[in-house]
Amino acid sequence: MNFANQLTLARIVAILPVMAALYVPFPGSRFAVLAIYVAAILTDYFDGVLARRTGKVTAFGKLMDSIADKALIVSLFFALVGEGMMPSWMAAIMVVREFAVTGLRMVALESGEVIAANRWGKAKMNAQSLAIFILLLAYAGVGGTLMASLGYWTMFVALILTLFSGWSYLKDTPRILAATAGQNRA
Repeated sequence: MNFANQLTLARIVAILPVMAALYVPFPGSRFAVLAIYVAAILTDYFDGVLARRTGKVTAFGKLMDSIADKALIVSLFFALVGEGMMPSWMAAIMVVREFAVTGLRMVALESGEVIAANRWGKAKMNAQSLAIFILLLAYAGVGGTLMASLGYWTMFVALILTLFSGWSYLKDTPRILAATAGQNRA
């Protein structure tokens, strides 16, 4: 368990205090949500940089990094929907994409293929992270309706990138299924 992997796990653990601060209000809880989120999302950057620089990229890290990202982002989608700051249809489309791509990755693993994040996937993640940050600023009372509106439109851009990203992965489904079927016959 190297330090990069510990940072990845910290992102998963951060979900608990974020949700607690969202649903158990205390003075400054809305800013606490924002601060914890920013710290958690920064671990996504630093764990990768650290793993590559130290030459300690692990299979565990590759798997858990993706899971940590999805767990944090999807948890906040649900919270933002619950707070009325994000439409449920947007969250639903983005969560379905996550399930579809993750399922495809698992099927690909059966044939020995690892599907790495591509530029669309990275752009999607960055846009989702930024949109959540902006919406959490609005939730904390920074910028009022202007910030909430900016957050909505940033999330809409994230949705478009999510669709492009999903297509960029799912277009390979027939090839991956054929490879998996070929291995099952062998």
